[in-house]
Amino acid sequence: MRLAAKLVLLFLIGVLLIVGLFSYLTIQANQRLAIDEHQRYAQDLAATLRSTMAEQDIQPHELDRYLMQSTRVVQHVRVRWVELYGQGERSPSIPVETILAQREITTFSRSDPAGQRHFYTYLPVSDSEDAAAGHIEVAAPDTSAQQRWEQSLFSSLMALAGVATLSAVVILIGGVTMVGKPLNQLISKVHRVGEGDFDHPVNIRSGDELGRLGAALNQMCDQLSVQRDQLRSETASRVEAVEQLRHADRLGTAGRLAAGIAHEIGTPLNVVIGRAQLIQRDEQASEQVKNDAEVIVSEAQRITGIVRELLDFTRGRKPDCTMQSINELVRSTVDLMQPMANKQQVRLTQDLTKTPVLAPVDGQQIRQLLTNLIVNAIQSSEAGCTVNVTLTTNDQDCVIRVADNGSGISRDDIDHIFEPFFTTKDVGEGTGLGLSISHGIVREHDGRIDVDSELGKGSQFTVTLPLSSSSRTEGTVT
Repeated sequence: MRLAAKLVLLFLIGVLLIVGLFSYLTIQANQRLAIDEHQRYAQDLAATLRSTMAEQDIQPHELDRYLMQSTRVVQHVRVRWVELYGQGERSPSIPVETILAQREITTFSRSDPAGQRHFYTYLPVSDSEDAAAGHIEVAAPDTSAQQRWEQSLFSSLMALAGVATLSAVVILIGGVTMVGKPLNQLISKVHRVGEGDFDHPVNIRSGDELGRLGAALNQMCDQLSVQRDQLRSETASRVEAVEQLRHADRLGTAGRLAAGIAHEIGTPLNVVIGRAQLIQRDEQASEQVKNDAEVIVSEAQRITGIVRELLDFTRGRKPDCTMQSINELVRSTVDLMQPMANKQQVRLTQDLTKTPVLAPVDGQQIRQLLTNLIVNAIQSSEAGCTVNVTLTTNDQDCVIRVADNGSGISRDDIDHIFEPFFTTKDVGEGTGLGLSISHGIVREHDGRIDVDSELGKGSQFTVTLPLSSSSRTEGTVT
């Protein structure tokens, strides 16, 4: 509204100047009309005098006597004989130097000492040289000057009031609808942008500068919103990367500690296993003692296996790759794990391609990989479930899948299953290193491992390993 008021004020000032100029020009025009009217009256009077002079044979030098005898005020008009260079009563009311031409009708508008405005017209008596210095002065008061000024002022004020009122109404209404509301929307939008709210675009349906400004502001907010989302995504990625680095550093420290502990307890465990085996072979020992010694050997060997996994994980041995038969590696590993499956009452099956598949791999590491996946599948399955191992190939890779219809993995855990020491098993049933070691083996072979699982419906691990150009051959591989 302040802008609209300023526009109204500026417009009114402009209108006032225009109306003032118009009033001045109108007064001047009326003044000229009054002068012209008085001059025509004087011309008619001069013509009458000339006619009288001709009829009565009055000479120019006798005109003064005639006029003196006839001089009177008629309807506020005074006529007298004057000489341009005369003195006293014959001198003109207007200074001689202001009368432009002696032989032309000259009219002036002057104020008398009392402030009354008068018209003075000077007419030469005749065209002869003798009358060159004689003029008839026709004087009349300008009685309509005040009236003309008042009428012009009244007309100007009425025009000014009408134009100002109409303009104020138009500008105020236009200012509110076309300027005020759009500006309020823009100001509100700017405040929201300052608070970080880039939604709710302004809706200014006009093609003027305010409309273009609103469209530019909406476009800016869209760009800021996209950039904010990108910044948040990048910040989240960086935070996640930092957390992963910190986690990796903690895991590295834990791995070094675990490796040191595993190395230190390896020798004592071997001593414990040896002494327990000696007790088992002692013929004088009772059956209870031998059974206790067997438990000691079993548990110590389990600890030894865990130590071995820790050492394998921390050493990170590079694979010694040679051309191996993937069919044979899968088949032998499945046969090796069959007793464990039978003990858990889980059905372990295999579905291998009939065409022998060769790949440059480390056979020992691939067996360990398959063992970890199959053991994990068996332990995740209940009695009566099935674990199926399949082998397929394409033009570039061989694909090994280990699938079960066991308990499955929750969505919260599936992102962490390849992390070291992460396990969902009960205490004493797993170290959390099997899948982490498997992931490392696949990565060392330039492959990838994927998992697809649904809680309560089972899991499927897919291992993709690259094949060499001569990996697929016909015939029997020995």
